[in-house]
Amino acid sequence: MITPPLPPDVLARYPGLEKLGRTATRLHPRPWAVTAAGSHVGGPLRWPADEPWPTCATPHMVHEEVPIPAELVNRMRAAERGRRQSHVLAEGEVELHREIATLVGPGFTGWGSRGGGPVVGHRYVPRAHPVPNPMVALAQLRAQDVPDLPRPGGADLLQVLWCPFEHSEGPWGPTVELRWRREADLTELLAEPPRGEVGNDEYVPRPCRLYPEQVVEYPYPQELPAGLRTLVDEQDEEGEYDDNYVETFMAPGWKVGGYADWSLTDLRPTPCPRCAGPTTLALVVASSERGTGRWQPTRTDGEPDDDPYEPTGVVVGRHGALRVFVCLSCPDVPFLLDQQ
Repeated sequence: MITPPLPPDVLARYPGLEKLGRTATRLHPRPWAVTAAGSHVGGPLRWPADEPWPTCATPHMVHEEVPIPAELVNRMRAAERGRRQSHVLAEGEVELHREIATLVGPGFTGWGSRGGGPVVGHRYVPRAHPVPNPMVALAQLRAQDVPDLPRPGGADLLQVLWCPFEHSEGPWGPTVELRWRREADLTELLAEPPRGEVGNDEYVPRPCRLYPEQVVEYPYPQELPAGLRTLVDEQDEEGEYDDNYVETFMAPGWKVGGYADWSLTDLRPTPCPRCAGPTTLALVVASSERGTGRWQPTRTDGEPDDDPYEPTGVVVGRHGALRVFVCLSCPDVPFLLDQQ
């Protein structure tokens, strides 16, 4: 995969921006058979035979349906009809919604029916795994293949695993485990990892070969110096600099390193959970590779002829991305998750 360079005149519009360029490695995952020897999404890991496979004991969130009495449903629908006629949200409708939420209980997310069936309230409640649940291999990245992979303590291999259930601790979604290793230390390997339960099939990635490509990115507008940020805002005729700027200067999809896109939440701090110091963007796990302009996935000879936009089958949040920030100052490399 090859990303075309920026047009020559683009950087010239933002004097000083070029100095803030930072490399990132686009991973370009594509469905294909993989082995434990290489870098890939999904598939087997080079796991030491004498090291326990990670498990998750964190309670996961389970969807439940709670019946709603017909009398309460009729009152709510009458209030909704009145709103549609008057185009004003009635105070009584607000109270009825609160009554339904109280009836359904903690974790309430809404109410409705399927195919004309009974009306129910929806909620998510925590439930413990019967036994600690073996995690799923998400990715294995070798520094030899991925130029921007951090190398804490001389590590040259990163293995990422997660529990394929929804959890409410941290960002809503899987719990995550990172293992940093030196490939030279891996001799006796685990033949077959344990298999656990899966609560969300979209957290079980298709095995994908990677086609790493190093590109240059530039900071999200809110991370720019004040003068440059003002210039970026002025350059956008509609005043929504995020969309135009981000689509030009920040790579979509799975990547290692580079800058984080804060379009959904605006810039927020990512301090180390242990020392409170700065962290580094190590990995972006994306629901889609889709981009605009020069960022659109392209094929080169020898690559699989499949849909390049959602190759891994992984969907994070509302079709967004999970970002992993690591602290390279603490010896055990603590990390922080953020979802956009």
